Amino acid sequence: MKKAAIIVVLVVIAGIGGWYLGHRREATSTKQEPVKVAPTVDHPDASNATFLFEDGPVTLKKGAATTDVTPNGEVTQDTTLTDDIAYGDINKDGKTDTAVLLVQSGSGSGIFLYVGAYLSGVVTYKGSNTVFIGDRVTPKSVSVDKSGVITVTYLDRRANEPLAADPTVLTTKRFVYANSQLEEK
Repeated sequence: MKKAAIIVVLVVIAGIGGWYLGHRREATSTKQEPVKVAPTVDHPDASNATFLFEDGPVTLKKGAATTDVTPNGEVTQDTTLTDDIAYGDINKDGKTDTAVLLVQSGSGSGIFLYVGAYLSGVVTYKGSNTVFIGDRVTPKSVSVDKSGVITVTYLDRRANEPLAADPTVLTTKRFVYANSQLEEK
């Protein structure tokens, strides 16, 4: 009888221990995975949009594009959609739009950060013009408030620091969509 009771106690302890470890692994694995909002009808996907830069339009395919800078294609420029994305009604038409950060880089040392918007229209969504934020800056966040203002927070350098210095100055810029284009507020 004692042996049976000991076996029952050991089985119960092993069961509780297995349950605890299973839930602990489950909780740990969910904490390590970032939660992202997937594009849906309520969260428009800008990864295949065309955005207007200073030197012309760039059409993304799956969030990236390579554009020839020289006629023979020896020099190219890469444009990439970052993971910094926010949703809200930017053009004030009652539909959800997307605020995005885009990075352009090429054969030079510059890595240029831009803000753009993917806006709802009468029939479909379309990309906006882009506004330059900075060269070799570190994006921290992008958001859209209830009035449609886009806020970009990033790390920059002091005015007297070289571009080779690590950006450490927390900076915020705000943008609005007015007169059919995105502009700094």
